[in-house]
Amino acid sequence: MTESPPATRRPYHKGNVAEDLKTVALRILENERIEDLSVRRVTREVGVTAANFYNHYPSLNDLLLDIGADAMDEQARLTAHIRRTTRSRAEAVRRIGRAFVEFAIDRRQLFRIMFGHIPDALDNPRFRESSDAAFGQLAELVYGRPVLDATDWAASREKYQAAYGVFAMTYGLARVLVERQVPFSRDQREQMLRFFESVLETYLRGELVELLAE
Repeated sequence: MTESPPATRRPYHKGNVAEDLKTVALRILENERIEDLSVRRVTREVGVTAANFYNHYPSLNDLLLDIGADAMDEQARLTAHIRRTTRSRAEAVRRIGRAFVEFAIDRRQLFRIMFGHIPDALDNPRFRESSDAAFGQLAELVYGRPVLDATDWAASREKYQAAYGVFAMTYGLARVLVERQVPFSRDQREQMLRFFESVLETYLRGELVELLAE
């Protein structure tokens, strides 16, 4: 494994260590895998001790989930923006779906952090809050109004299953693509995106229902 060059060390003032830890971890994840991260490596590149790390995060997973929560917040803002700036909800679903798949392709390790790599991720309060908010924005996009009740998820699961369907389809296709389970010959990124869009259209146009009715 080729390690990234150490970050330039600089004096710290109280309050910026946690942010620098996230910045270094994200930089490593641009070209390497989650498995290449360690407390020792991140602290060395930031220029602090392991004890300083644990003053800010109980574990490496907590650092990763903080990064994942930031990414969930970014997704929520993007979904809200697309909802506000798109004429129809069907077109908004197309736009947010493509953006989600682009994110998965371009930032694969961050996608892994957000969706399943960290055990018991939803036990982390900040990550759970950000994840709920991101899904709430998607549900609002699908239904055209705020619909999810974070105090009663059982009722939300029963009433608003279309939002779960959009998420499951988009996430599932994104994962299939980033794990290279569908082969592409060349210009892979654009081929992946076109493939996603064509599959999404079969749902938006109701082609699956028609096929199953034959």
